Amino acid sequence: MSRTLPRIDVPPEMERDSMPDLLRYWYLGPPARRHMMLRRFAEVDRALPGGGDVLDIGSAWGFHAMILSRLGYRAVGMDLIVDQFPVGREIAAYNGVPFDVAGGDVASLPFADRSFDAVTMVETLEHVYLDDRPRALAECFRVLRPGGTLALSTPNFGSLVERAKRVIGRWTWLQRRLPTMCYPEEGTARGDYHPYSYHHPLPDAAIERLLQNAGFEIDRPSHFLFVFKNAPDAGYPLIRALESIGERIPGVRRLAATARFVARRPVDC
Repeated sequence: MSRTLPRIDVPPEMERDSMPDLLRYWYLGPPARRHMMLRRFAEVDRALPGGGDVLDIGSAWGFHAMILSRLGYRAVGMDLIVDQFPVGREIAAYNGVPFDVAGGDVASLPFADRSFDAVTMVETLEHVYLDDRPRALAECFRVLRPGGTLALSTPNFGSLVERAKRVIGRWTWLQRRLPTMCYPEEGTARGDYHPYSYHHPLPDAAIERLLQNAGFEIDRPSHFLFVFKNAPDAGYPLIRALESIGERIPGVRRLAATARFVARRPVDC
């Protein structure tokens, strides 16, 4: 079972037009989108140790750093794009939680060696420029204490959703007639890179190799989430029930939308 997350409330006077998309579209969105967002955080948090210092990479408006603080961790958030921090700071103050969030690049973390007991990345790795991922994971290894945990979620390359995206992405006319989705970016030049428009998931085996090459010991990946973000509100209870059933069937579970990886820095290095 995933961990139940504490609630973070949004100030009632905050105007929706001032909110970043990840807040307005997902956290305050309809049931399917909210479930998808919260489930990913909950599954990642389930892999964390019972307390300590946690770095949340890709923190955006700081939601996960706030959640981790509420759960008893000493949390630091970090994101390459800092323009969501003012909204996050206002929400944190309203909820009476710390807002310790910094700007930074995962490929060059602005933290000392062995600073954290855990590092989290929720739906972030796929937005890191492909050539930077070996260095990014090596940086995660560097800032972890021996025995520390890296827990991340990322789109499952083998899921029904990602398989469909790779097919649909071949036809621009078809993309225009379907709901907005993040389609795989292939061959994006570094000068054209932006983390919010770049989406490049990798197969499980490729992610495992990256983690192993960075020095991590890794658990078997797990897969979850069958709810589609545009599921109608009226059909949401049925879809959730079907999701619960599908996740109990090993062959079917491999087709779920999200993959979770848990890796640890060995205690002797």
